Amino acid sequence: MFLRRMGLALRRRTTICQKLPKDFEQNLLNYQRYITNLRKTGNFQMGQMANADETAIYLDMPPNYTLEKKGMKEVLLKTTGCEKLRLTVMLAATVDRNGRKLPLLLVLKRKALRKSEAFPKDVTFRAQEKGCMTEKLMLEWLKTIWGRRTRAFLNQPSMLVRDAFKGYLTDSVKNQLRKLNTELVVTPGGITSVLQPMDISINKPFKDRLRQQYLTWISEPTRELTETGKIKRAAPSEVGR
Repeated sequence: MFLRRMGLALRRRTTICQKLPKDFEQNLLNYQRYITNLRKTGNFQMGQMANADETAIYLDMPPNYTLEKKGMKEVLLKTTGCEKLRLTVMLAATVDRNGRKLPLLLVLKRKALRKSEAFPKDVTFRAQEKGCMTEKLMLEWLKTIWGRRTRAFLNQPSMLVRDAFKGYLTDSVKNQLRKLNTELVVTPGGITSVLQPMDISINKPFKDRLRQQYLTWISEPTRELTETGKIKRAAPSEVGR
């Protein structure tokens, strides 16, 4: 009642990138026409067209909502206290009917990988001080994952759709794409929220499933504790499983 009486409203914080530009509909139409013409002239098979994107995931993923009885003044959530620790995962999938998912690349925020830590064999782990994708890691992804996908050895014309991050538009990356007979398609800036298939269809389900696995993991009564009595956080190698 106070808010209504004073003409106030609760607002949720947003970022500029969430606001679509005024001409986004025309940009969207131009982009769709470009892709259609490119497919016709380049003779791309659906299985050789893919979308790739990276996203941050956190080692602590407590739920945003809980179900409690009315009147509860405090609600305790189990966490490891490491909500800010994150890593980056590179996701990619082809656009054919099966939507084949390419192997994951996980970038850990550290200087080097520990030889003593056992990592899953079907996931590629790399270390980077800031825990993010770089030009060097993009080149490695192209060679070790994109270049080894199904039927890549045939060197058929292929298409890779990415965002406009400048780290992926360098001469070295473009040269590597040419070697792999791959056409790089860059989504227009400001409208990736409606154009980037990973953002629309893959990232959220991926993170939702990961959160469910996290909640199952942290609810186990046998979780190991630290010396201060907190739940010991999961090792990055466990996230890849």
